[in-house]
Amino acid sequence: MFDLENLEKTEHYQVPENYFDELPGRVMQNIKHEQHKRRTIISSAIAAVAVIAIAAGVFFTYNTPTQNADITQTQQLAANIEEEEVLESVATDYYSEELAMMDYYHYMY
Repeated sequence: MFDLENLEKTEHYQVPENYFDELPGRVMQNIKHEQHKRRTIISSAIAAVAVIAIAAGVFFTYNTPTQNADITQTQQLAANIEEEEVLESVATDYYSEELAMMDYYHYMY
């Protein structure tokens, strides 16, 4: 076995001069750099959300009047039809279906 007490003790690693004196400054510089990156990412995300919100607002604003115009035209056409015409049309359709069903049953039996 090895005799650990008789081994030669040498330092295998060397630290550059003033390494530990300069270490806090370098760490703080890296922290500031990381914070700047985060701020840039957050600013970019906020700008992207703002652009999307504005685009959606413009899209819905300019598409809504066309849809309202179509509805208004349909309502005007419906208003021009008199109530009696509607009732007569519904009654005609109903009775024509009844007659068709009677013919079908009469033909089948």
